[in-house]
Amino acid sequence: MKNEPNLSIDQAKAIIETKTAPRVTEQSIKDKIQAVDYMNGRGLMTICLIVMNNGFMVHGVSAPASVENFDAEVGKRYAYENAFKQLWQLEGYLLREKLHQEGK
Repeated sequence: MKNEPNLSIDQAKAIIETKTAPRVTEQSIKDKIQAVDYMNGRGLMTICLIVMNNGFMVHGVSAPASVENFDAEVGKRYAYENAFKQLWQLEGYLLREKLHQEGK
């Protein structure tokens, strides 16, 4: 693939694990999740709603190109990942704001 990064996602994760500065982690985000709900739209789409402890919500969706490929559990996984990715940016912003206020 053109312009694909040299590192695999697993290699990048291994490097990040060696870092010690304040950072957002998958677990730090999961610790702030209050609830996760799923809805299926006519067997064609899965919607995931993640509710954070402070009441903020994000949603993710997934849908197969062909109805015959619909699988509820696969739909849940992809919809959850779609929603969860949004939280990385939000949590990153919050951490950056905190570090800025601390003068770092």
